[in-house]
Amino acid sequence: MTITNVNLAPLKVGGAMSEQEAEQRVEALYRATLDRWEERVNQGPFMQELRKGTLPMEAIQLFWKNWAYFVFEINNIVACAYQRHIGFLKRHWDLMTAFSAKVADEYMHPKPPGHVLVVMEQSKIFGVSDEDVIACQMLAECRGILEYKRGLLHEGSILEWWAAMATEEPIGYWAREWRQALMEKYGLNLNQVSYFKTHEEADLEEHDEGVMGHGQFNRTVLKRLLQEGLVWMRPGFTFEYCPLTAVDFYGIFFDGVYKHAQKKS
Repeated sequence: MTITNVNLAPLKVGGAMSEQEAEQRVEALYRATLDRWEERVNQGPFMQELRKGTLPMEAIQLFWKNWAYFVFEINNIVACAYQRHIGFLKRHWDLMTAFSAKVADEYMHPKPPGHVLVVMEQSKIFGVSDEDVIACQMLAECRGILEYKRGLLHEGSILEWWAAMATEEPIGYWAREWRQALMEKYGLNLNQVSYFKTHEEADLEEHDEGVMGHGQFNRTVLKRLLQEGLVWMRPGFTFEYCPLTAVDFYGIFFDGVYKHAQKKS
């Protein structure tokens, strides 16, 4: 598979952008991220077979054990960003308010403990036990994205983290594909795809009485960082590298599940 490199002008530390310049740069980043997701995830064998309805339920169950464990961990990592980046958020009260709502949404909707409750309900529909999720020994291919995101938050710059969060919007579209495939090809009804419906809505649109769509919130944070010139990144990391590499890790996740499911069949 050929992965297209994205080479945009390097960001200049302290070089504040205008609102329009920041908007254009973020839009270009998201276009590149969505294109990479289409190539690495949507066109991979796992998602192709899911859309056709030929992916065995055993493969879906293996995916779900790893994905559900990932969700528990990544939600906590995102919440940690509130503490890590509180200095920036205090200077942008509207973002602090929106981020508080975003974190609360993860832990409170539809009721405590939040989205993980929907995860566990989805597990039962897929025939995966609570213990299989809670004590999952993640496949190495699946753990990669988790540790990458954890490393960016705790070792990287603020821009590295929020650039990598550009993957949250593609996940909303990806959740829609799951919902459609499960209903059209696997005979599930709308009540049986609650996890995917919840994430489609949360990542792509305003929901729950004014909570900003997660994808839109992440875009807004990135634009503010660019407008303030807060763009320092470690050598070897760039604005584009962070989300595109994150997408590659998601691709490895799905390819890994597919490979291991094939071995077991």
